[in-house]
Amino acid sequence: MTDQPVLTEAIVQDVVYAYCAAAKHEITVPNCGSVWGPEADIASVTKARLGHAFEIKVSRADWLAELRQIRGEEQTAKWWRAKTLSNAKQQAAETARMAAAGSNCCGLVPPSYFWMVTAPGLIKREELPEYAGLMEIEPYRFGNVQSHGFMIREVRPAPRLHRVKLLDNQMMAMARGVTLRYWQQRRAVA
Repeated sequence: MTDQPVLTEAIVQDVVYAYCAAAKHEITVPNCGSVWGPEADIASVTKARLGHAFEIKVSRADWLAELRQIRGEEQTAKWWRAKTLSNAKQQAAETARMAAAGSNCCGLVPPSYFWMVTAPGLIKREELPEYAGLMEIEPYRFGNVQSHGFMIREVRPAPRLHRVKLLDNQMMAMARGVTLRYWQQRRAVA
């Protein structure tokens, strides 16, 4: 067996994309900053228009910095992580109600699922917030090796935070993200 490459955020993004493609998500965008406000390492949406946000951590130090934000030790904590399970449901319902009423609201529906994606053992179970699922990236040892020789193992499923579908402006933000990535890649090749 060949040596495994060092686990980087780019490799983890490729593995998460393979997971989302296998789950038949409609759109999966890396480093998408306008869907839920702060940038998601991966933003993905299902056919039912339920959003999945994936936060990637490749080192323990990176996770501990994130944990300080989650626990409120820094004022710059990302808004959806500061929400409790019930607050995320309330925010989603209120935004959907305003959109259905024809309001020109600029609110965003938070992701329906939130995932932490890490190397094995990087996050201790007791450190994981109740609203987050946990996936670990492991070497893939059998069959035709895909995604840099790694695979995802779901350690703890992400709870569904709400059932509200992403708004049209959020879907367009994802489409713009895909378009941007395509043209950046094309320019890099030309």
